[in-house]
Amino acid sequence: MKFDFISDQNFREILERDFEELNKCAANNCTKSVLLLSGSIIEAILADYFINFSIEGLKKKAVLSMDLFGLIEKAYEAKLISQSTKELSTVIKNYRNLIHPGREIRKNESFDENTGDVAKSVLNIIVKEVRENYLNKIGYTANDLILKLESDELSQPIFEKILTKVHKGEKHKLYKALVEYGFNLEKFEFEIEGTKKYLRILKTQIDREVIENLLRKMIKKIETGGNWEVLSYYRLLHEEIKYLEYDEIEFILLYILNTFIGNASDPDKISSYTNDNLLASFGTYLNSESVKKEFFKLICKLVENHTKKDYVYFDAYDQLVNSVTAEKKAKIETYVRESVMSIYSERFYAGYDNGEYLPF
Repeated sequence: MKFDFISDQNFREILERDFEELNKCAANNCTKSVLLLSGSIIEAILADYFINFSIEGLKKKAVLSMDLFGLIEKAYEAKLISQSTKELSTVIKNYRNLIHPGREIRKNESFDENTGDVAKSVLNIIVKEVRENYLNKIGYTANDLILKLESDELSQPIFEKILTKVHKGEKHKLYKALVEYGFNLEKFEFEIEGTKKYLRILKTQIDREVIENLLRKMIKKIETGGNWEVLSYYRLLHEEIKYLEYDEIEFILLYILNTFIGNASDPDKISSYTNDNLLASFGTYLNSESVKKEFFKLICKLVENHTKKDYVYFDAYDQLVNSVTAEKKAKIETYVRESVMSIYSERFYAGYDNGEYLPF
């Protein structure tokens, strides 16, 4: 069962979870659970559709307050489902309130494995019909554009032109897909170049909630994932962390700063951080003593290691200090000279101040 057409991420995750549970219930002849879950999934699918393609001026709040019966009626009126599908849906509508034991006793409702099979079949039919209608209306899908970008790099004007033919829900999915593109380790043959370029164009056309959800996935990766996963998110989303609460920002920055400190002796890694402009925003968030401490520690580590490939470290230092005010820049130099052995700091500032640190 494909729920790729569901634009709302929360709905999609709920549907995937519930459908997996439904299959387990069906395999174990748990008919009541099959009936209830089938109704719940159909309700979510229809609600998502009417939120994206409003009819009769129905607002999101009104759609979310509708029950299964009302949603099925609206789906039929909008020619989203056929009359036969509507009639078959009766088996689910009639059993939707089985969640209330009193009703089951009062109405003397009975059901068996065959009832569950019918409910599951109706669900499959509705998913198929809604999916076809959805795809007919949205223009290009997120997957269409991913395939296009894999085979052909697009210029900014061309990409913006194509986006005018993409439904907002698909833009949300495309943004998420581009951020998480690098996590698909099976993609060896094709690779999208300049992912960040497309994300910058897209972010003006999507809901802030989509970005916040991805930022919180990065936080989850800090807690449970691998370092490379966190850095993959941070490379693409570091300009957006301003959307989070400060304690969340602090949590991310402390992890990233510690990673950079740990890699300070590797000029290739420092160069990659600088090339991606990852050091340019730290100075904006020097609001806590813990972040300040790690910020200064990173600067000192850059000064101590600069002899390994000085121009790389000068560039990194430059990016860091340019993220703070002129007054703070002077304080940074004072702090470094007091904290780092003079054999390193004197040589560093002699090279940095004369500006002659090009790699050729």
